[in-house]
Amino acid sequence: MNKNILQKNSKLLREKTVFIPLDKIGSKKLKSIIEKMRKAMDSRDDGVAIAGPQIGASLKIFIVSKRAFEIVYNGKNKNNKKFEDKIFINPEIIKLSKEKGDVEEGCLSVKGIYGLVNRAKKATIKAYDENGKLFTTGGSGLIAQIFQHEIDHLNGILFTDKTQNTWKIDRFEEVKNLEIVFFGTSKFSVLVLEELKNNGILPSLIITSPNKPKGRKLEITPCEVKIWADKNKIETIQPIKLDKSIEEKLELGKYNIFIVASYGKVIPKNIFGMPKYGTLNIHPSLLPKFRGASPIKSAILEDEKNTGVTIMLIDEEMDHGQIIASKKVEVDSWPPKSVELEKILAIEGAKLLFDVVPYWIDGRIKSDEQKHELATYTKKFDKQDALINFNDDPYLNFRKIQAFDDNPRAYFFTEKANKKIRVIITDAKFENGELKILRVIPEGKKEISYEEFQKSLK
Repeated sequence: MNKNILQKNSKLLREKTVFIPLDKIGSKKLKSIIEKMRKAMDSRDDGVAIAGPQIGASLKIFIVSKRAFEIVYNGKNKNNKKFEDKIFINPEIIKLSKEKGDVEEGCLSVKGIYGLVNRAKKATIKAYDENGKLFTTGGSGLIAQIFQHEIDHLNGILFTDKTQNTWKIDRFEEVKNLEIVFFGTSKFSVLVLEELKNNGILPSLIITSPNKPKGRKLEITPCEVKIWADKNKIETIQPIKLDKSIEEKLELGKYNIFIVASYGKVIPKNIFGMPKYGTLNIHPSLLPKFRGASPIKSAILEDEKNTGVTIMLIDEEMDHGQIIASKKVEVDSWPPKSVELEKILAIEGAKLLFDVVPYWIDGRIKSDEQKHELATYTKKFDKQDALINFNDDPYLNFRKIQAFDDNPRAYFFTEKANKKIRVIITDAKFENGELKILRVIPEGKKEISYEEFQKSLK
């Protein structure tokens, strides 16, 4: 808990705030207050907005977190730009809908307490931004609720003043107590599981692929998810098919929600339709783009910097289900290696799931149909796709090396002592329009620098 967030017994929370002079907007002092508010809000997993009084500033100002907009608008805005925190200075609600409803509400200044508050379902607000520009904006659902809640703060009112019944609960604790079945197989799945574990969420049951022969000796080996599950002492089943026996086992378990992350098998409707809160899939692309088996490698190959993660409901078609939330993810150095991008998107996907599930299970966000006409598809790559032809465009080859850094790995053929050998590229860079190979693994040898390899050919 951030110590800067005042709690309900603070007298300052009951004071009416004062207007900020327009000539003070953009001042060093106000910027400092905004930064303090932002840090306090971000210190809590459930922080979607904060008002000035909550950090000791009796001023008419509040912030709505980018997290709130990502949750409500499925990570997408009209101009396809990344959401940012939105500042509201001297805000005023200018219109409320006649239609109202009871919504569950909590507050950073009333920790662990929740209650039902009657709020207008739509709200329009005008305010100044941090640059002193007057704007008007509206919202429904969670956004309208936030506007009304924060305006109350600026008038010295807490949500507990407006509810007759309150209860104690940690909304994220409720997620941790869900009976979850996790479907997954690959390294991506393990990264998701590990991040969920870091947030206190462990599935009750994991369904993954059967053990398979691996390596030169074709030894029967469990997949990475099975190894992770055994290490974390979680029950695992590894069916060849999701048949009637699996359905019966899942029915006995009375599970609340299924989570899928790179499982690799089609889940039939009689199974994905079982849990109360549905079957949610973490997909490493901004759907409907890059449906299918290889969204991460495909994004690198196609030089698609506009990448991210999507939480969607499973349906009977591949990556076709309704979207619950999506989030654009910025990558510092593009194009990354696929293993690096996989880790980034798995962690961000797990975080997004953790953020949205509390709102999903209590009905405060809805799923949206994908724009199916914009869908693009990926294929499962094989070894031939990873072959580098040095007559091709050098930047394309660099993207191939970055994309095919693991199963399959980028390679080329050359001759040594009148013998054709296969050489795997493990590292390269692209500078001034040129591709520079840095490290390789010659067939039957250990990894060496490309410079050493070239000398060995002479």
